[in-house]
Amino acid sequence: MILINDNLKEDEISLDSGFFFGRGVFETILVKEKPILLGSHIKRLNIGLITLNVDKKITKEEIYAAVLKLNCKNCVLKIMVSEKNTIFTTRQIPYKHSDYDGGFSLGLSEVRRNAYSNLTYVKSFNYVENIIERDKIINKGYNEALFLNTEGFLSEGAVSNIFFIKNGIIFTPKIKCGLLPGIVREFVIKYSSSIGFELKEGEFTYGELLEAEGVFITNSIMGIMKVNKIDDRVIKESAVVSEIKRYYDIYVDNYKE
Repeated sequence: MILINDNLKEDEISLDSGFFFGRGVFETILVKEKPILLGSHIKRLNIGLITLNVDKKITKEEIYAAVLKLNCKNCVLKIMVSEKNTIFTTRQIPYKHSDYDGGFSLGLSEVRRNAYSNLTYVKSFNYVENIIERDKIINKGYNEALFLNTEGFLSEGAVSNIFFIKNGIIFTPKIKCGLLPGIVREFVIKYSSSIGFELKEGEFTYGELLEAEGVFITNSIMGIMKVNKIDDRVIKESAVVSEIKRYYDIYVDNYKE
């Protein structure tokens, strides 16, 4: 279903700078009984609007009203916001139990992330490069594209953030490596010590990733997804990854915000 400017009709989108120039932001939110980690999503969305100089602010009340009107439960809610438009759409959750059992494979993209661009850190309508590169990698038989930055350090996936394990420590690229500050990424960083693991953010090489004892990727819809292969390198199963996923799944199942 689709909700455009508080209307269930589909023919009332206003042509603004979001349509003409991509000046708009979006969020993709997992909804169970309620939208998961909604406060973090709203904060990132509104920061993005400020960065793009869009004079709007989205509230929890607007999103809860949309969820109710669209009858959205156990689904994906997407919100797109530009100068004159606020659009909500829903779709089914695409990830299956078999995905988590087998894990995902990553292929390295030839495109490099620009850590010096403000747009790198905004989930904006200018998202087509991610989609193109992910399509290329999927056509090669992988599940997700992996980006390095212009300095050659690990950055992120096309639709995910990346973590790896070495000597029982969790490592993830710092935001200044040119990556979107993911919502589940933030969750893992916040709660890793509660689970009993040390986590370090920094600059890491592709070679370090290939030597990891375990790798996982995150986004708001998939949650925690183990990685079984990066290019031609098979990645080991990790008890650390399993424990992080178990903790996050319990959190989502008991979410009460």
